[in-house]
Amino acid sequence: MEIRRGIVPFVVVCAAVLSGACGGASGNSATPTAGPPTATATPEPPDLTVFRNFMFPVAGGCLPEGDQLMPNAPRVYRGGVHEGVDFYAYDNCATIEPGTPTLAAKDGIIVRADVGYTDLTQEELATANERIAAGGANDFDVLDLFRGRQVWIDHGKGIVTRYAHLSGIPPEVVVGARVAQGQAVGMIGDSGTPESLSNPGQENHLHWELRTGDTFLGAGLLPAEVRAIYAHVFEQLD
Repeated sequence: MEIRRGIVPFVVVCAAVLSGACGGASGNSATPTAGPPTATATPEPPDLTVFRNFMFPVAGGCLPEGDQLMPNAPRVYRGGVHEGVDFYAYDNCATIEPGTPTLAAKDGIIVRADVGYTDLTQEELATANERIAAGGANDFDVLDLFRGRQVWIDHGKGIVTRYAHLSGIPPEVVVGARVAQGQAVGMIGDSGTPESLSNPGQENHLHWELRTGDTFLGAGLLPAEVRAIYAHVFEQLD
């Protein structure tokens, strides 16, 4: 069965520098219909010279102490791994509530903004669960469905950040718009989570991904290595 969201097709918008091609969207409410493979293992830590001076995407944020909220953490229920950092109201040094602003981690250009997002339905969730049971848990469109309303920012050099589970997007955040580091690009919510249907308001958090080429930063690495890489990413250098 195919998951459909009723919005325009996905297109690739940025070129690869480190390990492939990374993607964006062709319209303001675009949900991809195809995309990069998930969790492609990297044999060695990546070249970090292009990952500098990012800020946390929530005011006052920090990396969670729990590795389960970090990239490359196992997700046994779907036979995959976590591809980003989760920012909850605990373990992240920040006050996070429904509607808390999500901030651009660095200057860039908006390549996806789901301004026309429609909430996850029971039918879509049932279809996704059938796909998961059939071995499609890590298919791009299944993962994308569970990320909910999203904004993606292209920072150049093959680097894209993704901001997921948003409850809303400011009107000025549209595809093609330039945004500055620290600018609000969305509001935290629980869109795309199964709990948004079964227990609304209880799973509010920001899922934030740092993509490099066709995968996420830290893919295939040990937890300590992943944590060291992301500590470097958020280190403010002259």
